[in-house]
Amino acid sequence: MLSTADPLDALYRDVVLEHYRKPRNRKPLNHPSASALVQNPLCGDQVRVEIRLERDRLSEVSVRARGCSITVAAGSVMTELVRGCSAQEVRGLMTALRQIVYGEPAASALDDRLRAFARVAQLPARERCALLPWEGLVQALESDSSAA
Repeated sequence: MLSTADPLDALYRDVVLEHYRKPRNRKPLNHPSASALVQNPLCGDQVRVEIRLERDRLSEVSVRARGCSITVAAGSVMTELVRGCSAQEVRGLMTALRQIVYGEPAASALDDRLRAFARVAQLPARERCALLPWEGLVQALESDSSAA
């Protein structure tokens, strides 16, 4: 049970559960620059990421995730955080999320929406769930030669 006194629990409730219940940016893109489909064979989660690039920056991102609350929420949060980012900036955000879900120290200036996934560090079997949408985004960026 989540404690209401712990600020991380409040962040989890406010961010992860909200994005799971009402995921953002799910509508397929018309004529995406690139896309990727990633899966977690251990739990069956599946994520399709579509991107549109303009001047080497993400102008639109769509994520359709089928899976657990962490995967769905991570994809939804990701779509909000990466709009306007370059491929290098996306990789930096993914590194920060990886540090958070593995319980490593992360930059203090991180967006609270990323910090909300700190509870995943207590659930090692769910680490991949938080990272799966980001893996799909990186694959989509790498498949588009203009973003490399």
